[in-house]
Amino acid sequence: MVGDAMRFFAKLKQRYGKLLIVGTVCGLTVFAAGVHADDKKKMVVTPFQDAKFVPIDPAQPDGPQIAALWGDPAKGPSAMLLKFKKGGSPLHIHTSDYHLTLLQGTMKHWGKGEQEADAKPLGPGSYWFQPGNQAHGDSCLSDECVMFIKWEGKRDGRLAEEPKK
Repeated sequence: MVGDAMRFFAKLKQRYGKLLIVGTVCGLTVFAAGVHADDKKKMVVTPFQDAKFVPIDPAQPDGPQIAALWGDPAKGPSAMLLKFKKGGSPLHIHTSDYHLTLLQGTMKHWGKGEQEADAKPLGPGSYWFQPGNQAHGDSCLSDECVMFIKWEGKRDGRLAEEPKK
């Protein structure tokens, strides 16, 4: 088998010269380094009962709570669990894009210019993608809602400004 490979590379060298061989070897080296780099990633397993929920705002211990699963939500990409009680939020904006999957409860999600009353109720397993810097609102219709959120950048939030009249 090694002999077959050597004959193959000899034919390539005859036809295309050293450039092709060097390119092939470099490509295989980069590929092997990439495969090896993936070996350094660690598996993350967090049973729900072990998730460490903390209030988003320490001054409101009964308010929304997050449990970071990986990454640092304040600095960059991350994944987290978020839970909050029945109720809604005013239109707000996050700087980063996020992907959300509802795990427990019933929610509504709507964008600027839409009305909460017109938004469809969403149950467990429902998903949405929210682009950063776009105003939107959310409400939890059940006693408690729990979501999985993957943030593309840091997690932040601010109220959407209403147009001046």
